[in-house]
Amino acid sequence: MIEDDPIALEIMWSRLVNVVEEMWETVCRTAFSLVVSEAQDFACELLDPTGETLAHSPRAMPVFNLTLPRAVKALLAKYPPETLQPGDVLITNDPWLCAGHLFDIALVTPVFHEGKLIGLMGTVGHVADIGGTKDYLHPREIFEEGLQIPPMKLYSAGEPDESLFTLLGENVRNPSQVIGDIHSFVAANALGSTRLLSFVREYGMHDLRALASVVTKRSEDAMRAAIRELPDGVYTSEIENNPLGEVMRYPVKVTVDGDAIAIDFDGAPAQLPQGGINCTMNYTAAHATYPLKCMLTPNVRGNAGCYRPFEVSAPEGSILNANRPASVNLRTRTGWYIAPNLFKALAKAAPEEVQSFTGLPLAATVYGADANGGTYSDMFFVGGGQGASSKADGKSGLLYPTSAANTSIELFETRVPVLILEKTFVEDSGGAGEHRGGLGTRFALRKRHDDGLPMHVSVYPEGVKSTTPGLFGGLAGSGARGVVRDPSGSILHDCGSGELVQISSTEEIIEMQVSGGAGYGDPSARSRNDVERDLSEGIISEQSRLSDYRLAEED
Repeated sequence: MIEDDPIALEIMWSRLVNVVEEMWETVCRTAFSLVVSEAQDFACELLDPTGETLAHSPRAMPVFNLTLPRAVKALLAKYPPETLQPGDVLITNDPWLCAGHLFDIALVTPVFHEGKLIGLMGTVGHVADIGGTKDYLHPREIFEEGLQIPPMKLYSAGEPDESLFTLLGENVRNPSQVIGDIHSFVAANALGSTRLLSFVREYGMHDLRALASVVTKRSEDAMRAAIRELPDGVYTSEIENNPLGEVMRYPVKVTVDGDAIAIDFDGAPAQLPQGGINCTMNYTAAHATYPLKCMLTPNVRGNAGCYRPFEVSAPEGSILNANRPASVNLRTRTGWYIAPNLFKALAKAAPEEVQSFTGLPLAATVYGADANGGTYSDMFFVGGGQGASSKADGKSGLLYPTSAANTSIELFETRVPVLILEKTFVEDSGGAGEHRGGLGTRFALRKRHDDGLPMHVSVYPEGVKSTTPGLFGGLAGSGARGVVRDPSGSILHDCGSGELVQISSTEEIIEMQVSGGAGYGDPSARSRNDVERDLSEGIISEQSRLSDYRLAEED
């Protein structure tokens, strides 16, 4: 039996992870858009025939790890296993079945061995464009947000559905990038299928059922053991934000009972009729359970077993469980507050394992047409300051709670006609504490050519006029804003909590700032050496040393 040979089990388990890691590398090498190839806003998974995850790439986007299995199950409901055949590829971007907004397209490829379905390879990624409005804050329904792809077959027995490819190409602004990325996902799944077949043939397996049962059970057992280490009880918290110019509050109740955890978002605001910040239940559940996975079993490989001890609920019709056809494009502006809310709730139960609030990242999209009539659109990802913990200061410039990467300045400038004038960490933006929050980031861009042609830039900084205190006396990070300024630095326009801005001249400069992370612990407990080091490295100012850390120069 597999379970009787732990060394062989570890080797086989690692081999499965290597399969999806190779899929990941394939996408990085072959994807067309920067958001996929550089920012790495995608995930690859190997799933069993029922749609349960067996392995995902260690660097996969966290929310995709949990929403892709739901998409796979929805696809299998439309196309039952007995109707599938080699060469089929299934596709959907339905936010209620997949990852929460239309940009995220999932592709699933069945794998057959000895005439039987033994597994599924899945890749889901954020494509560069999906049509619809450029002004993400104003849609009233999902119909305004872009092309909807219900569960469909993109390939049937190896033959592409050319009509669907044509429809996709006609509904997006940059069809070569979007369709190129889709082909990249197809290629990654095909490679994963080949590697999986080699794996089962090498080990003389007829299917993956026995191995799947063992690896998911081990992950589940590890999670339940970690939960049992927490004190039983009901832990509550509330967090607030200001995404549309009005304060919104999100209560949460976390119940730890033996080896299980229930997360209840009762009291969440009603879904909004406009603004795109509503979340589907898939997305909410993913953001509620993934932080707990990282907190409780950080050294256990992720698969379906890790998440079986969790139950997540939110009122139907609320902003965390929105009903179709609600607008959902900017669901990150709500969903990214779930993890810090959970950490705040569990701070008393597990003070050594939680993390203070992290400055939330942004993606600035630049749209326009050049003098030849060609269109361009691409995203510039920028990270904020990580929240501090009991163990360390927060890191600077992370796109937490995603695992995406900051976009390369040089590559971005080759895709769209802009110049990045500045990208720098912001002094004093990390919240003070015994452990300090990471620094936020400021960047500025302008048009490259003074050609008079209009360019649109999405300026949606998250956390404007909203601060979240740190834990155990740590101070809040600061800094989120978006403005249009002139070359002298004078502000021409403040974009508030978000606007789609049009610029036509090189004299108009878009400047955005991402918040720093919050601190952990009383700032007065920070060592003098750490404070002096921060001062010498430009992380804090002299004023912060005096006012936040209350340290004067030594005599």
